Amino acid sequence: MEISLNMFTNCSIVAPDTKIIENTYNSFCDTFGKLKPTVYLDPHPYTYHKNNYIKNLYKIFDEIIIADSLSDAYMMSVENSESDYCFQLEHDWAFNNNINHMLGQIVSAMQKDNLYHLRFNKRENIICMWDKWLIEKKSCNVDYCLTPNMSNNPHIIDRLQYMSIYELIENKAGSKGIEEILLKRDDLVGAIYGNKNYPATVTHLDGRHE
Repeated sequence: MEISLNMFTNCSIVAPDTKIIENTYNSFCDTFGKLKPTVYLDPHPYTYHKNNYIKNLYKIFDEIIIADSLSDAYMMSVENSESDYCFQLEHDWAFNNNINHMLGQIVSAMQKDNLYHLRFNKRENIICMWDKWLIEKKSCNVDYCLTPNMSNNPHIIDRLQYMSIYELIENKAGSKGIEEILLKRDDLVGAIYGNKNYPATVTHLDGRHE
């Protein structure tokens, strides 16, 4: 199974500084091992930082693709990739030190149980907000919970299965057009890493403000 890493960034208030996306990438590598990412850049809202931000990103990453928005970038990432599975990672996250499986093990569980969306939770795995219900499962020695939540939080998708889902995404400005669209559906089921009450596995750095 081939796994690709897609990272999504924009010209936020901190651009053209790359500290946040560097920290996110290093945290990913520390947790799962090194993967060479494709970086998708939305030059909004501070478009005057675009050229300098691109120049600084190229000091770290080899492949950068310009998009109109997060949803545009997300759709392009699904279309462009040739991998079986894609790790979808926005630029302002840190992984906590409690993910106890390699990426291949997690993807094997997804393949065995036909999961098309598995995310890492920014809070304890409890019934809350859009996680309106949770069903504990275990596969390939990986504990996870089924949930109706299809959040943009760091997640892995089965790309071929997701091709039929991503057509629901709307190309909207900013960070809109993905999760708020998918969360309205009652026929989509995602998964979160860990069993019920498992502590948060990621921390949001909130690159809009830092």
